[in-house]
Amino acid sequence: MRDLDFNALASELIGNGISPRHAHRTVNELRDHYDDLVDAAVDAGANSKRARRHAAQQLGSMDDFVAAMASQRELKTWAFRYPRLAVVVYPLACVAVLPAFPVFAGMAHRDLLTRWGTALLAAGLITATMMLVLQLTILLS
Repeated sequence: MRDLDFNALASELIGNGISPRHAHRTVNELRDHYDDLVDAAVDAGANSKRARRHAAQQLGSMDDFVAAMASQRELKTWAFRYPRLAVVVYPLACVAVLPAFPVFAGMAHRDLLTRWGTALLAAGLITATMMLVLQLTILLS
């Protein structure tokens, strides 16, 4: 029997609609319980490989575990509990956040935008000064 892959278990739980908070907490508790079972088997005289196999057998099938958790509605994310509402809310939330994206991007690249704005201001001032000089030259000649 292969060792348990707790990261894959967490991914499978999240993929079945379990909220990440519940999935990670449950997987961490299951990992701790697995470690305790392995330690108990090693203390009883089993070698490491046999202790891991025995602990995995005591925990049972991970598919059954995922199915049991997925059947509990209160552990699922709201989008899995109310899929019709999620179909409406997610696009509306994206439309609401979309205008704020340039602000967040600007905050992330503040130095670049400051240099760009300064260069535009300098270019505008130089152009305006040249236009003023040309206008004055035309008027005074």
